[in-house]
Parts: sequence; C-alpha cells; structure tokens
Amino acid sequence: MQMTTLCNTALDNPTGRNKEQVITSILHFLDTDTVCYRQELPVDLVELQTREWDPLLDWFNSRYETDITSTQSIMPPAVPDETRAKLKQHLLTHNEWALFGYESAVQSLKSIVVAFALMDRHIHVERAMALSRLEEEFQISKWGEVEWGHRIDHMDLQARVAAATLFVHLVTETTHKIKKIAV
Repeated sequence: MQMTTLCNTALDNPTGRNKEQVITSILHFLDTDTVCYRQELPVDLVELQTREWDPLLDWFNSRYETDITSTQSIMPPAVPDETRAKLKQHLLTHNEWALFGYESAVQSLKSIVVAFALMDRHIHVERAMALSRLEEEFQISKWGEVEWGHRIDHMDLQARVAAATLFVHLVTETTHKIKKIAV
C-alpha cells in the first residue's frame, strides 16, 4: 500500500509541487531533526542519545561536508546557509520521483540525517527505525508497551520507511543493456 501511494504521488503529483518545492519541504526538517535534539535528563537517556546519534551525525557531516550540531535547548540548532546549500545541491541531483521517496522517508523518520544515511545504504531500515524511535523505545523500556498502540505504530513506520527506501533505490538505479552476440 505504501509503495502504491508513492507511485501514485509521483505519477499524479496531486499537490502540483515542483522539484524546488519538494526540496524545500525536505530541507525544512533540518530545523527539527530528531537526532539534533537531546535531553538533559535522565542521564541514561542522554548517554543513549550520545552513543547512538553522535556517530551518525559525525558520519553525515563527513559524508556531506556539512556542519550540523545537536542542542539541549528548545531552540533549533543553528544550521549554516552553506550546509543548506550543499544538501539542496545533493537533492537537486535526484529526479522528482526520488524526491517524493526522500520526502516520505524524512517525514516518517523525522530526520534528514537518518533518512540520508538510509538512502546512502549506510544503515538499513531496522537501524533507521531504531534511531528514529530511540526516545520512544527508551520510554517503553521504562514504562512498558501499549501493544495495540506501540506495535501498530512500529509496523506502520516500518512499512512507510521500507517503501520509501525501496522506491528511491528503484527510481535511481541505472541499468546497462548489453547486446549479446548471436552465435
């Protein structure tokens, strides 16, 4: 169902957005990226966030030559204009269909950093979900799971993220035809 939704969105473009508008929508998440917002307490959550998110943020900054930092404030971390420009340039290299997949992944994961790592095959879907749901899983480990709520959310997220990832990979892969010589 998720794949069908992405295909129909790419084919019909029901909102009539152009490539620039989709990219703007994706880049909007730079100000609210999940991995950039850290807690001050409890200490074990802070340690978990540092252990899990810092290496990914370091990888992202190295891979894309950006300068994205984390914060413990409710104010968004400052994202340099140069960083926005580099990420925009990267997204401009993709076709419109791939951008719809990127947008879906970013919206689902609430993170450009995690979504880009996933699309670059640096991490897999399960790892992306774990990173995106880090705080929720921490709370579940402390207070327990609401089976009909948390599990359904988990499965829905997995379906959306897997579909977006597959969609991007399918519409960006290139193939080469080799003409075989008849013997």
